[in-house]
Amino acid sequence: MAKIKRKGESGAAKNYVTRNQALKKLQISLSDFRRLCILKGIYPREPLNKKRANKGSSAPATFYYHKDIQYLLHEPLLVKFREHKSFAKKLARALGRGEWALAKNLEDAKPVARLDHLVKERYPTFTLALQDLQDPLNLVHLFSTLPTNPIPGKTLVPSSVIAECSRLISEWKVWAIRTNSLRKIFLGVKGIYYECEVPGQGGESVKVRWLEGYEFQQHVPTDVDFRILLTFLDLYRTLISFTLFKLYTEENLVYPPPLDVELDEKGESVGAFRLVEKKDNLGVESSKVSKKAVRKAIRGIKASTGDVDADVEMDEDEQAGNEEDDEEFVERPTKSGEEVEDVATAPLTTYNSLLATSSNAASTSKQNLLFSPYTFYLSRETSSRTWEFVIRAMGGKIITSLNSPTPSDDSITHVIIDRPITVERMREMENGRKWTWIQPQWVADCVNRQKIISSEGYHPGQLLPPHLSPWDGEGELDRPWLEDQQNAAITAAQEEADQEEDVIEQDAPEEDESEDEKDEEEIAGSKYPPALLASSLDPENVSLLHAAELEAEQNGVSYSAFRNQLKEAIKANSKDGSTKSQVGKKGGEEDLRKIMMSNKKAKLYEKMQYSNREKAAEKENLERKRLAIEKRKRKEARA
Repeated sequence: MAKIKRKGESGAAKNYVTRNQALKKLQISLSDFRRLCILKGIYPREPLNKKRANKGSSAPATFYYHKDIQYLLHEPLLVKFREHKSFAKKLARALGRGEWALAKNLEDAKPVARLDHLVKERYPTFTLALQDLQDPLNLVHLFSTLPTNPIPGKTLVPSSVIAECSRLISEWKVWAIRTNSLRKIFLGVKGIYYECEVPGQGGESVKVRWLEGYEFQQHVPTDVDFRILLTFLDLYRTLISFTLFKLYTEENLVYPPPLDVELDEKGESVGAFRLVEKKDNLGVESSKVSKKAVRKAIRGIKASTGDVDADVEMDEDEQAGNEEDDEEFVERPTKSGEEVEDVATAPLTTYNSLLATSSNAASTSKQNLLFSPYTFYLSRETSSRTWEFVIRAMGGKIITSLNSPTPSDDSITHVIIDRPITVERMREMENGRKWTWIQPQWVADCVNRQKIISSEGYHPGQLLPPHLSPWDGEGELDRPWLEDQQNAAITAAQEEADQEEDVIEQDAPEEDESEDEKDEEEIAGSKYPPALLASSLDPENVSLLHAAELEAEQNGVSYSAFRNQLKEAIKANSKDGSTKSQVGKKGGEEDLRKIMMSNKKAKLYEKMQYSNREKAAEKENLERKRLAIEKRKRKEARA
């Protein structure tokens, strides 16, 4: 007998779980469930048939996959959430009874949930973490600009979280300055967009783009749920910390970098951090190495040279000296005082490592050290946080208004100023020195073009040239007129056409009659005789061929010339017929495709074709307008 199939035990009713059912199964509150789903990357799902998924009920509900909820049952964070719930009860009871000592002890032993294992689960490789680094950097930048004096009852972001976000951003910028990995910058309406090239696994580089707001006073909105944002921020802070530790370790730097308190109190942002390189023997836990480890290292070296007898002897020594494993071997310094590298533990040279070294060599090229010969002075009205990072990342030197209120250093080559200033005041401040006075946009344009451009048009008080996005055209329609070569070729061709049109318009009254005569001669000469044309349309017809030969004899045309004319006519007719047949064939194929489609797909296909035609017509219209405008401008310039 077949198994009885009951309602709600298969299909959508079993694959989906409502949110209330998930809360009962996990035995946690709604806020903890929301936080757990955010951290684990589990989102609500939309079933095809909500009524079947809800076991016949049409009430509104939020659905999740049953497998996702089963996956959450084994999450270690559930234990921490339950511990925190019991801690909150004990703390409330102690405060209610006035047991302050017990409340203090409970606060010191508060359970803390760590998210390290979540980062390892969601980002198994370093490249995946770098590819998903845009949103973490954006959110951490946003929280780093919030006011540090929270208003009780309104601002839910503690000052310690804001300070940590500022520290993470500064550490990220310090690494970018050290490696000269900044590639592009754009001053947009929302803020400043940066793009860095970060080395990933296997020598491949990953482009990381993030947004940083301008340095304005931030007003904390009251209609934003900061609890959800803080949940995302907890995961993103852990991810950025993992990424920075990996990047600093690859550069042989100590992480986190030590902070100079004096410079930090003076207002330095990126310059307050000092980079300290790791020592060579920092990876060794102690100066004492076991005898067994030494024997293994020696055996690995011997095996690489192919000495089999030495391997046998080492095996015998190892069997005889198993009882002496606890003895320790103390490292002795060499006579030269130099440390000898362990060949057995040294990494092998691979293709990926060669790619990584070549990319590191390319990162120190002249393009990445664009401002290395220059020293910039930042005026007090410019954003030192932005331009100090950009200039130092491109190899330049910075003197801010905090160090010297007025530019007086002889090493200064460029003065970045963002307010109008008179020429007399500029000469007075230069005092015989030769400085280049520029606006901040000049720095961004140099970075995007990867070369030092002329400062003409960027002087203080001048109208700046348009600042275009370096990512213009990504995901948009092709605009070939923005390319210089094509634009130059088009303008040159159009100038020649305009000149010919002018010449034709001037000589038109004199040459009208001669051109009409030539056209009539060409038309008469281009036409084939009637019999020859009929024979070319049907070459296999013998009677038509005989009539064409008689016509050629009457006209006095030789037989060889007649055969050549016939071949040309047949060839011309065959070309016309092939083009017509191809057009008809294409139309027939499209008709056949449309017949084979369903009614729904056919309608969708017609909509697609209609939208394509509309786009093509719009593109042609814009192209025609552009050509007309350029032609009018050239005529005005000539006049």
